[in-house]
Amino acid sequence: MAQYSTRTYDWQDLADDSVTWADWLEWTGNGTTIDGSTGYDNLVAYSDVIDLGSSRTIVPVATVQSNGTSVSIAVQTSPDGVTSWATQSLGAITGRYFRFQITVVNASETARLDQIDAALIGDPISETLNAVSIGATETALSPTLNYSKILSISYDAPKNVQVVLTDNTASAPAVSAYDLDTWGKVLTSTTANITIFGLQSVTTDSNGNLVRN
Repeated sequence: MAQYSTRTYDWQDLADDSVTWADWLEWTGNGTTIDGSTGYDNLVAYSDVIDLGSSRTIVPVATVQSNGTSVSIAVQTSPDGVTSWATQSLGAITGRYFRFQITVVNASETARLDQIDAALIGDPISETLNAVSIGATETALSPTLNYSKILSISYDAPKNVQVVLTDNTASAPAVSAYDLDTWGKVLTSTTANITIFGLQSVTTDSNGNLVRN
């Protein structure tokens, strides 16, 4: 069932004090300005609360169908699923209780939200970089996928070499290689195949939907 925005000005009372908004099931004429009011607020709606059962790191995706001039979607978390809802920056988000806040901007017709499809995705994506040349200092990797959070790496290198993720910055992860013949204390250069695991980045498309990038 669609949700509609509410009035901001009691138009009917301007014309007839004996009739109130409670006497009507719906109102038309949105977009007409009376005393500086266009009659309706933007529509702000919330999804059901999603309980993941424990604190987890996820990326949110959501698409909506509406008739407003524009749509924005925010992701909120709460410590208990009831109070203190806080809007989070778009990307990888850690929490247990989540909900989506959808704002449909008022248009010439009453802002309406018809449908929302949303999900919280915790499954990582991965890619393998072959024959990476690692210097005897921290070496930046060049991933081809877009990540919101780097989780870990695995590697295939000579047996006496350990490769360690030393910078998990999503846009610029880096690794270092250690010579295990020195008890893993001395940096060394090597060539290795490195697999990156992470959560995919999320962006807002031209319709306001949250989509994986």
